[in-house]
Amino acid sequence: MHDLIRYSQNMHPRLANLISNIGNPFLLFPVIISYLSVSEVGFEAAKPLIITLAGIFALLSLFLLVRKLRGEITNLDVSDRKQRAVNVYLPSIGMVLLAALYFKWSNQPYLGPTLYVGLLLATCFGINSLKKISLHTVVATYLSALLLPKLLWLGLVFFSFSILIAWSRVVLGRHTKSEVILGWFVGTAFGLLHVVLF
Repeated sequence: MHDLIRYSQNMHPRLANLISNIGNPFLLFPVIISYLSVSEVGFEAAKPLIITLAGIFALLSLFLLVRKLRGEITNLDVSDRKQRAVNVYLPSIGMVLLAALYFKWSNQPYLGPTLYVGLLLATCFGINSLKKISLHTVVATYLSALLLPKLLWLGLVFFSFSILIAWSRVVLGRHTKSEVILGWFVGTAFGLLHVVLF
């Protein structure tokens, strides 16, 4: 019985870590946005967006890995609020602006939504100057709102998963409850507005 209790206590953070890794914005965002684009316009038409997303997230991942190896960030989640501003928000906003320029130059239909994602990141960056916000939760709830009108059951499943992601971030000590609630609010608000605007 003692071993079972110890196993369940060890399993708690392991499960949270698994959920947090699956819910990483660097994984969720390109996968879900690519899926939505392909389902809306087909693979060939969505290919420029998919390639752009893959490039952005590959570069950002490599950037964070190098920073971690050099000891310039404490972890790949970039949990420290001050480290997050320079290592997550500013590079991400810069990459989004470059993507927007590319979409404008190549006459792709993704300019508006891309700039809107930039606004979402800029909002999180502004909030981060005062209080840390859970980007995992922001992205998960934002994507849930985008999925809901396209495929209701998948949107509801994803929304439920976003609650588990928020739970995992608190269990792992990356965020407080108020930080994930703030992330949930911002992600949901931006997601619902995205559905109305686009």
